[in-house]
Amino acid sequence: MPPGRRRRRHPAGPPPAARRGLLAALAAVLAVLIGSGVWYINSGQFTTVPAVLDMPQDKAEKELGKAGLGVKVKQETSDTVERGRVMATDPATGERIRNTGKVTITVSRGPARAEVPNVIGMGLDAAKRKIEGAGLTVGDVGTQFSDETAQGAVLATDPKAGEERRPDTPVALTVSKGPALDVPDVTGQSVAAATGALRDKGFEVEVSGTRVFSDKPKDAVAEQSPGKGAKAAKGDRITLTVSKGQEMVTVPDVTGKSEADARRALTDTGFKVEVKRPFFFPRDSVDRQSVKGGDQAPKGGTITIELKGGL
Repeated sequence: MPPGRRRRRHPAGPPPAARRGLLAALAAVLAVLIGSGVWYINSGQFTTVPAVLDMPQDKAEKELGKAGLGVKVKQETSDTVERGRVMATDPATGERIRNTGKVTITVSRGPARAEVPNVIGMGLDAAKRKIEGAGLTVGDVGTQFSDETAQGAVLATDPKAGEERRPDTPVALTVSKGPALDVPDVTGQSVAAATGALRDKGFEVEVSGTRVFSDKPKDAVAEQSPGKGAKAAKGDRITLTVSKGQEMVTVPDVTGKSEADARRALTDTGFKVEVKRPFFFPRDSVDRQSVKGGDQAPKGGTITIELKGGL
């Protein structure tokens, strides 16, 4: 090297072109890393809930396990989904969930059931409360005579105790009326005597406010309900109707009329008719009648007419 001339120094490290290439590569790697991070934050750590509705529980658990998801199981009743099958998921099918998350599946227990309680021998009010407390409703309530079960206590249920039904199913009850008692015939008696006789048998008595014409004496008992021969329970009400006496009506004059016309006139007025015919040569004309025309007689009574005889 000529005297007085300095040697030129080269800078340390790779040339500028190499540095630019390295920086570009580093930037690319950084971009990939940033993109991967963003993807992971936004999507990579999530998956979607697979469709497992209506699957049997064991199969649904396997499908969720394949997707890397945990499973939590709860059960509910259902009238539409078969017992043991999935009826719902939380989150729902297709929704996003962390790929380490847990899906709650609701499995059908089938239709809900309520057991009919044993209320035999219980009072009606207590039986109703017990049935409603079991998730059922009280249906029709009937009564039946019984010599064994106390009056007012439950004899039977339909459905029977121990049977299972859907909630709110009505349960019919049969309640004891106690022993069957014969109702005595008190028609023709005074109201006071009839009332005493019925109350001695254990019945309640009600006297109707309406009186009726009757062949029973005025102010006596003309009718009763229930009547003679009926069966009733202790405490049942017997209704008495009081007689106004016989209804009196005017008898039409049928003398001289044919038998048919006379019979028609009398029956239309409310009488029964009896006909007497002469032994020899009866004629179709009324000669006399047992109650004269224009007189009064009890309605429903019998009027006898006699036909003329002779040639």
